Amino acid sequence: MNRPIPRESIRRSWERCAQQGLDMADTAMDGGLRRSALNLRLEEKSRLIAYAHPLIEHLHQSLARTSSLIVLTDESATVLRTLGDPGIVARAEEIALFPGAVWSEERMGTNAIGLALNEGQAAAVIEDEHYLLRHRFLRGIACPIPMPDNDGGILGVLGIISDGDLSIPHARALVQNAVDLIETRLVETHPHALCQIRIAPSQEALATPLEGILVVDEEGRVAALNRRARQFSGACHGRAIDEALHLSPQEKQRLLKSAADRPVCLVNTRRQTFWSRLTQPPAFLIPEAAAVETSQDDDTALPLVRLDTGDSRMKAAIQRALRVVDRNIPLMIQGETGSGKEVFAQACHLSSLRSRGPFVAINCAAIPGPLIEAELFGYSEGAFTGARQQGSAGKLREAHGGTLFLDEIGDMPVGLQSVLLRVLETRSVSPLGGGEEIPLDIAIICASHQPLQEKVAEGSFRADLFFRLSGMSLCIPPLRERSDLAALAQRILEQECGGQAPRLTAEALDLLRRHPWPGNIRQLRNVLRLAAAMIDPATPLLRPEHLPAELSEGGTSNGPTTSHHSLRASEVRLVKEAVTRCGGNISAAARELGITRTTLYRKLQQDAEP
Repeated sequence: MNRPIPRESIRRSWERCAQQGLDMADTAMDGGLRRSALNLRLEEKSRLIAYAHPLIEHLHQSLARTSSLIVLTDESATVLRTLGDPGIVARAEEIALFPGAVWSEERMGTNAIGLALNEGQAAAVIEDEHYLLRHRFLRGIACPIPMPDNDGGILGVLGIISDGDLSIPHARALVQNAVDLIETRLVETHPHALCQIRIAPSQEALATPLEGILVVDEEGRVAALNRRARQFSGACHGRAIDEALHLSPQEKQRLLKSAADRPVCLVNTRRQTFWSRLTQPPAFLIPEAAAVETSQDDDTALPLVRLDTGDSRMKAAIQRALRVVDRNIPLMIQGETGSGKEVFAQACHLSSLRSRGPFVAINCAAIPGPLIEAELFGYSEGAFTGARQQGSAGKLREAHGGTLFLDEIGDMPVGLQSVLLRVLETRSVSPLGGGEEIPLDIAIICASHQPLQEKVAEGSFRADLFFRLSGMSLCIPPLRERSDLAALAQRILEQECGGQAPRLTAEALDLLRRHPWPGNIRQLRNVLRLAAAMIDPATPLLRPEHLPAELSEGGTSNGPTTSHHSLRASEVRLVKEAVTRCGGNISAAARELGITRTTLYRKLQQDAEP
């Protein structure tokens, strides 16, 4: 059988077990770490867990119906995560293979996890090779996860344990590939990374799993590197970049002066020819504990998870967004004005690996058409009359390393759409007035209240841009259709009032539920902010009399069966009433309703529609 380590390592392990006094027939098992201690360990290892989590799921899917358990441990062999078919999970629990248990060789005898840690390399232990009799129904393969900023250090172990006919060579390839990907992500997001250098023996191997990756700190030293970089160059952590890659001063300058993401061929002092690519690191550094959160009420939960207040349509949108948030898939958010599209987009950004990068929002409907191009792409000095003397970087460049949110994308002029399409295809931008193209590293999220498919059909929106931007489309339901208004209103009150938030009475909540909310969540927030100011602190209850008069003066819907025409008529009437109260001041009325001036004008125009 083709095993990843020689039989000799099994013999050495058995000898160590015997010297430690382990009894092969021992059936005693401890319960592992206490829950509090395990939670602390999970928090300490949150960065490892965050990057391992999607790979664990992928391995589980690849080994479906093979009775296999995917296991992640830390450097002490303490189990952090397991995922597998129900049958193997149950059998694993019988032998204390669950989160919190310690599967070191000292405690569990010869096993794949403990052996991989002791040997510092991939290890397979098959059935009777296990030291303890109770483990001899298992077949296991495990691979250490290297510590990218500590040569020879081990961060944890990823393994596959099975009680079935697991193919060890196939499983080893799967585990090693997963470990390489985890290590690469740890290197790319190292907190001291100033830039990334990618190396490979050929240009074709760049941007593939075969490339080596080094990140350099502000002192010009290697802060972290992956296994491929070590194997190919012999580089070590802590060395200056020219020493690590054996570069002459001239070749070092060629590398550092090369354009970002443009491959360059180098020859080192050992007469090795290799290809290299210099890239900037992502603006995000360390992901939050993405694998530890469980509840939207938990302060450690991802921002997207915290948006879930009980509505089934919102929950579905959140779950879909979580699946693609770090997969370089453009997101298109559809929904009425004020329904929370920008809040949702910002939560996607803050839940992603770009969370420490900028979130730049631009409302395409709020900027006059001739100015959108300058706002987006920036301009050089003297590009046009009235341009700033020093020029402008533009929103695209401001979003480098983070997320660009294009709100009301349907209002973008057709001529500009083709320019944006080219930027998305080339991932570079040229400022107006000339200048070289500047590489971009951005995630794109768009939003629109308009049915863009209809605009594509009528020719006012480019089909190729639509398909480029809508990698995944999500719909945010309007407030009047949401089932979680009570929880949402209470959360808004808590955000506005802090720990002294009043509670809504049943009567006040009934008024909120009967209102058609033309301004959606934005209007609800304005209403609750005003109501909270009207409350006597001594009686922390929000009653109907604290709410604006328009909520009880006929501004109600006829329940869930209200027709679209009736709702639209109610919205138009409420908008007109707001304009009247504000003495015809459109800006003031828009602020009161929590909508933009453009939206207010559009709703007034609906009055003339059949």
